[in-house]
This record gives sequence, C-alpha cells and structure tokens, in this order.
Amino acid sequence: MLTDVEGTGKSVPPKIEHVRIYFLQKDQSAAFAQEFFDHYQSMNWKNRQGTKLSNWKSTAWEWILKSNSKK
Repeated sequence: MLTDVEGTGKSVPPKIEHVRIYFLQKDQSAAFAQEFFDHYQSMNWKNRQGTKLSNWKSTAWEWILKSNSKK
C-alpha cells in the first residue's frame, strides 16, 4: 500500500520500481532509470551542492532532458 508521498517524487530515496515506472512513462529505458538511480544513490540522494533532493522526479526530468539534448 502506498503512503501519501510514495510515488509522487517527494519520497527520497525513492523505490527503484517507482523510478523505473517514471522513466518508462517518459519513454525512457529501464536501464536508463537504473543509471539515474545508481548515480543518485551513490550521492546519497543529494545534488552537487550537497543538498538532499526534495523531489526526485524533477531531478529525473532534468536528467532525461540533459541526456536528450546530447543526442
């Protein structure tokens, strides 16, 4: 059963299943979702300035946009 914040982007760290679903909804691969998850997991879900992420979905969207702009 989901809590009020699970799956909304505000539960940090997220469950990998939620990250995969989000990436698949954005027409991205599960492997790309795993790459995002592993990267931020290694950073303890903090940004480059050391601040804990407050919404992983907004960070994931930026990750997707940045990746697509490189193509």
